[in-house]
Amino acid sequence: MNGRDFSRIYKIEITFLVDIVALAGFLSNPAFSARILLLAPLIISGTLASMSAALFNNLYDMDIDANMNRTSYRSRIVNDKTYKRMFFNGTAMIAVAMLLSIFTINLLTAIFIFMGFLSYTLLYTILLKRRTTWNIVIGGIAGSFPALAGWAAVSNAVSMTAIFIALLVFAWTPTHFWALATNNTEDYKKAGVPMLPSVVGIERTSWIILANSVVLFVYSLLPLFFHQINVGIVYYVLAIVLGIVMLYYSIIPIIRNFSMSDFKRAFHYSNYYLLILLVSICLVNFIH
Repeated sequence: MNGRDFSRIYKIEITFLVDIVALAGFLSNPAFSARILLLAPLIISGTLASMSAALFNNLYDMDIDANMNRTSYRSRIVNDKTYKRMFFNGTAMIAVAMLLSIFTINLLTAIFIFMGFLSYTLLYTILLKRRTTWNIVIGGIAGSFPALAGWAAVSNAVSMTAIFIALLVFAWTPTHFWALATNNTEDYKKAGVPMLPSVVGIERTSWIILANSVVLFVYSLLPLFFHQINVGIVYYVLAIVLGIVMLYYSIIPIIRNFSMSDFKRAFHYSNYYLLILLVSICLVNFIH
């Protein structure tokens, strides 16, 4: 397996996001400096759990991945010949993640890490993905747990800040993923996966993306009114500016007759949108 295949099979881009979300939860806690040595086991545990979840997702979806242009390459790597080895790798990674987080951090953090793993493998991959257009909405909760794990690693508790970050990721996920899925509607139809664009069509999906982006924008401004949420002045400015741009990218496909290239641009921008907001949250206790 070359480096590119490794990155795609273990979904390193998702793992990177998981780590940034956990980092935001950790660093937004005012007491983080006293527990800074726990950052390493937190990131290692989260990385292993995320990579394990990605691997189990690939194993479960072996039957449909081969039928989709976007994922057909996986059949070269994850197949009947490699199944046992991949299954062992995934099991070993989540086991190490749990042991490391339990014995070096605390049980609550380990629970949140495991819930993130479980919500992606069981809730999204097995229970929702092939059954409902709500798959990515409900299953998106998997991306929320790292924020709770990050805060819990410092305080062995949860807070409004951690919950806010968790739900920010949750609210962002549909806009992000549906913008990507519009370019793969035929793939999903062929594989029998009821992803929203393949069921209700591109036009209706684009309006739903816009509606979700409005909800995301409004939600992102909640810290302006609830000062118990510790995100800082830099976040306030960025949430307004980046949120307006996100609305722009969400409405452009509608104005331009549902161009696939515009959906791609919306998808790519959504990555930068969340990343920049999370980084600003990470800096809250460094900028006064």
